[in-house]
Amino acid sequence: MSLAETRPHARTRERREAERIRRAAAVARRETKSAMAAALAQIGAAFDETAVINTFKMRVERLMRLGPGHPALRARFGARAGMLAGRDLDAAIVVIERCWREERKAFQIASALGCATRLSLEVLSELRVILRWMRFKRMQAGYEAAIVALTDRPVAIAAE
Repeated sequence: MSLAETRPHARTRERREAERIRRAAAVARRETKSAMAAALAQIGAAFDETAVINTFKMRVERLMRLGPGHPALRARFGARAGMLAGRDLDAAIVVIERCWREERKAFQIASALGCATRLSLEVLSELRVILRWMRFKRMQAGYEAAIVALTDRPVAIAAE
């Protein structure tokens, strides 16, 4: 399975999330018989911790569907991919994990001082999930191809 492939028969995460939110509203309506309670339950389900996690996963899935050659991905992950060039998938995961931890600490400090930006942390979080998924799917060759496409340096990679 490549990064851009999806399983056509599988329920999409978006559909499962919408069903989860509808179920929360239906349970509230059944228990209280109140449209207001159902609406509040639906709003609560749409913005709870599960929704935050699912939204993050849906964003990563959309990025993966674009494929590593897409300009948006090259802009978002190109610099980090350059850091990973010449490393295998397991080493890349270790490097990104360390960067993510350091960036998270820096973000906490910057937040306390009131001048934090979340973009770098989000990029590292997305890359972290993508790399872990690739390891889970045993996609070492796909990882190497993605690094080549993201860095646009095929000659440098082939020489190593």
